[in-house]
Amino acid sequence: METVAVRWSVESETWFVSPLSPIQEEGQASGSKQWVPLDEWAGEQEDLSQLRFILQGENYVCRWLTLPGVQGRHLPKALPFALEESLIEDISHYHLVTAGKIGKFTHRVYCSLADNFNRLLEACDLRHIKLRQLIPETSLIPDNSLVHDGHFWLVNIPGLSEAKIHESALSAFFEGLCNGLALDSQQTITLIDSNLDTANLLKTQIESNFSGIFKSVSVQHGRFSSLRDDALSAKCCDLLTAEFRPAEPKKDQPAAWWKPLTALAACWLIFSFAEVSIENKRLIAQQEQVKTETIGLYKRLFPGERVRFLERQIRSKVKGDSTVASAGVMIMLSQASKALQQDNLKQTIQWQSFRFNDRQNELIIDLTSKTLAQLQSYKAAIEQQGLTVEIAQATNDDNGVKGRLKIGASA
Repeated sequence: METVAVRWSVESETWFVSPLSPIQEEGQASGSKQWVPLDEWAGEQEDLSQLRFILQGENYVCRWLTLPGVQGRHLPKALPFALEESLIEDISHYHLVTAGKIGKFTHRVYCSLADNFNRLLEACDLRHIKLRQLIPETSLIPDNSLVHDGHFWLVNIPGLSEAKIHESALSAFFEGLCNGLALDSQQTITLIDSNLDTANLLKTQIESNFSGIFKSVSVQHGRFSSLRDDALSAKCCDLLTAEFRPAEPKKDQPAAWWKPLTALAACWLIFSFAEVSIENKRLIAQQEQVKTETIGLYKRLFPGERVRFLERQIRSKVKGDSTVASAGVMIMLSQASKALQQDNLKQTIQWQSFRFNDRQNELIIDLTSKTLAQLQSYKAAIEQQGLTVEIAQATNDDNGVKGRLKIGASA
């Protein structure tokens, strides 16, 4: 991806482009750039070229803001209030980008005119150029350093200042920068220049006019082009955020074969879970119904007996003595039911209710039959099962015979 330098000209109200100058040899002029209008330069580029621009320092402002107590998620709302007094135009005309911080509450903020960004993106779209990154120029130099590039000094002192200063305004810049700073409050700064005489002269001015502000001032031989290329090979700060963020190209990829299977499996799991849940609720409802009916049956069989441990009490009744002397209630019920199956008595005899007299060891059944002879036949069928039967009551009415049988163990 090609990288070029761009700057906005206020006088001509247009964007200019300059190819990155290679590392100069000794004796060559540093920082000389050949600027051409963006439209003219873009006409020579291939369609849909992927590019990144280095925005010149005169086209943006960098501020270091300390906002105690402001959390990261609240920062976009707090920045306009913190910056509105320090910018020339209305804060709504600026595009704000936070990039890096010191500690928890000191943030670096780049401020650029949003209208200029819109013009840059429109020009790129018109010429079919894909702009992928817009990198601030001063972010490409090391921290705590001043780098000489042509007629400008690039300044990067974290927490204090990041700017591009003309060499003629450097003294005024330091006076404003150091005003109010305590002695030894700043770290060591490094002056980087291809001409060590110029760097040493600036070092002497700083040490004499602003003595004690910086812990030390060192001089290093180097060029901005070399530092820039090293910084570009790593991750760089990008001003294209929010509404200016470039759209990522969509790649045509074949649909994953496993997605339909995954969707089908997910549907099957949901269906199975719903089916199991419904079945579980149905079984719980049946369990409650069986329990209710069992308690009702037990109370009808053994009226007046308190139900405490239903299962244990039923087991004790089922295990009751079934010899000639006495018969358990369940055995009596079983034999009375078997007798009802004989000679088609079930079609003519209908039980209405039954209960068990625990004291007399008798099963009392209230029933109806069509004739008295059928009631006698049912009595005989029960006696054949080895039980004693007594017709305690038998009355005729329009619907047949209403009777009551007392069933006990045979003597």
